[in-house]
Amino acid sequence: MHALSRRSIRTMILGSVFTLPLMLAGCADDDTTQNFPPLTYTYLSQLHLNVSRIDIVDHAPPGSEAGDISAKAPTTPDQALQEMARDRLIASGSDGTATFTITHASILHEPGGTLKGDMSVHVEVQSPIGAKAGYAEAHVSRSMSPGDQDPESRPVLYALTSQMMQDMNVELEFQVKKSLKDWLVDAGGAPLEGAIQQQNLTGDTPAETPPATSDTAPDAPSAQSSAIPASTATAKKTPAAPDAVFPTGDDDSDTPATDSPEVKARSPQPGVLKLPQP
Repeated sequence: MHALSRRSIRTMILGSVFTLPLMLAGCADDDTTQNFPPLTYTYLSQLHLNVSRIDIVDHAPPGSEAGDISAKAPTTPDQALQEMARDRLIASGSDGTATFTITHASILHEPGGTLKGDMSVHVEVQSPIGAKAGYAEAHVSRSMSPGDQDPESRPVLYALTSQMMQDMNVELEFQVKKSLKDWLVDAGGAPLEGAIQQQNLTGDTPAETPPATSDTAPDAPSAQSSAIPASTATAKKTPAAPDAVFPTGDDDSDTPATDSPEVKARSPQPGVLKLPQP
């Protein structure tokens, strides 16, 4: 149905950064001096929305959930989500606004040393008058067992955050293209091919009307043909002035007597019949 499936989007995204988190997580245990590349997403395709402004709202800073250890990560999950929104969601319209809201971003250290990360975001589009016009929501979760590494070490938390962001980039793009396809434009603000096809499909709906019109079309000739006979019948019913000699009709007349029964039934008015003068 959509131009890109989750699998194709995931293939493109993972092909670019698949090995980075694993390489960092396998580095030396001394992570105090280790540099972690910033999590940015300018290398991914941008999603241009037909709005004039995109606001970012963070409702899930580190520590928002009990047991959340995401603050120990070199880049916290909510920071990575904000960067994704800045890099990939672009306002390319002249009016209306969109809001990217982070509702959940946490990493929990569960029993047994397993880490569990969760992320939830949504994009809401508002019309120029502030009415809700579109909505897309994306949620991802991932678990990690770091083995003999410290679950709360910076490399491990960085690796988990990076992997969740890979999943989120896939899911967000899929959901936006699915739920906000009518709001997607190119960098110049022109509708994308998908949006144009949607408009064409909408335009084809009236095209189905001609069959309905053609169904009613025979009624028009029928009404016209019935109108003509009705007019003709009216003309035939109009009696002519009675003949002075043959008031009830002439047998030699070209018109059969049966064609004007009303004329036959009538008698001459008094004074109409006149005898020839000698």
